[in-house]
Amino acid sequence: MAPAVQSERRLIMFVDMESYSRNDDMGQFHAQSNFQKVMRDAADLCGLDRSGWTVQASGDGEFAIFPPGTSEPRIVAELVPAMDRVLRDHNRQAADQARIRMRVALHQGLVVPAENGFAGKAVVTAARLVNAEPVREALASFPNAAVALIVSATIHRDVVCQSYSGIRPDRFRRVRVEVKSFVDQAWVFVPDENVNCSPSVLVSDGPGDPRRRGGKTRRPTAGPSGGSRFNFGTVTNNGPTVYGDHGRAYGSHAVWREDEERER
Repeated sequence: MAPAVQSERRLIMFVDMESYSRNDDMGQFHAQSNFQKVMRDAADLCGLDRSGWTVQASGDGEFAIFPPGTSEPRIVAELVPAMDRVLRDHNRQAADQARIRMRVALHQGLVVPAENGFAGKAVVTAARLVNAEPVREALASFPNAAVALIVSATIHRDVVCQSYSGIRPDRFRRVRVEVKSFVDQAWVFVPDENVNCSPSVLVSDGPGDPRRRGGKTRRPTAGPSGGSRFNFGTVTNNGPTVYGDHGRAYGSHAVWREDEERER
């Protein structure tokens, strides 16, 4: 007879450091030390007891399950911005190779303790979200930001949309996430920034988004003049003339190309 499986509904967070693998051995060693300090300092700023979290370290980040009863609005409204503030302070004093920037994913659902950690679709969902292209794009679009957050549709509906703890729903942007076989809607957010007002955040709003072809998001590589944002179909746009599906936007020096495979 198979053993009974015990599951609990919990808040889940995945954190991943940007470009960690580009560091040499000592760079990775110091990055891990700095990461742990950042997480402790951010939790302390919010009055959260980090010792109560169930944490699995991954070298370039961590997977955390919060204790039962943890306030989801508090994590969104306080912890993530605190992580950003602590990291911005750290980065202002750090050499370029010692700067830390992070992607954060939040989801909630049933988790099942297993032989090698935790099982459950909720865990897989959070893992896919933190590796999604839209949250990478959001972080890359704001060079001075230190954290980009992506939340699941569940967190957005139950927490963000309710404006708990001063959360501003208008600062979140809906995106389509496609990682391996995982496809879903999510929302991205960058503390102290507005992803909805940045012309460089070219993240897809869904399968009908005109910037998408063949399941991939199309975005511009800016040239000497910085480029412009375009809305386009096959051969049209709202800016300078574009010739062909992979055409060059003459006059703005922006070249449309398919997304490149990024280092994970």
